[in-house]
Amino acid sequence: MKTSKIIFISLLSVIAFLMLIAFVDIKINNHRLKDSRVNKQTISSFKILYIKNSNIDLVRNDSSLIEITCLKDSLTPIINYSMKGDTLMVYDIRKSLNNINYLSIRIFSTDSLKCIIMNNSDININNFQSERIILNMDNSNIWFNQDNKTQSLIQSMDILAKNHSSINSNEFKIGNIVINLQKSDANLEVKSNRITGTLSDSSSVNLNLVGEISLKTDSTSKVNVNN
Repeated sequence: MKTSKIIFISLLSVIAFLMLIAFVDIKINNHRLKDSRVNKQTISSFKILYIKNSNIDLVRNDSSLIEITCLKDSLTPIINYSMKGDTLMVYDIRKSLNNINYLSIRIFSTDSLKCIIMNNSDININNFQSERIILNMDNSNIWFNQDNKTQSLIQSMDILAKNHSSINSNEFKIGNIVINLQKSDANLEVKSNRITGTLSDSSSVNLNLVGEISLKTDSTSKVNVNN
């Protein structure tokens, strides 16, 4: 048998195996969702979100609440949070592969949210809207999943990230960004009018071409701009 034919058959076998894995995964997830229940707790509107040792989804909504989707036969989850003035503080809320009881953990916030402070945490942010949002990250990760078919939902964003933090986004419109990274990374597909800031201690930024870029870097950091 020719080598090319062997390679072709092997490739087909790999593709078939990957499709089988994807099919099984979809069936398992669909089954788990059918056997799930939702626990919701309404909370007061907040301007500052402080998160420590947690990974959650953050969703824009007309009212503020915490929602955990879990398996029907599991115990009612304990949500570690407190309100202090206009600050919502969340602790030790984890959704991990080792804890299959938790299918999703979401915090719904209104447009009043202006600042997110993170310590050793991960957030997926979905269709967030604000005139200005401040992100203060320490050993944490953010993923922005914004609607890219509408006008900018965020007018300006200030990012302070340190200690191996990272911020990532899909392509969406935004006004201005001020970004200061210390031993951290940013991969932003945003369409911005202006991006300014500083990078230090082996930091990096990947950007789409924007209206104006003014980023100061030390000798260990770099900026990559995609046309």
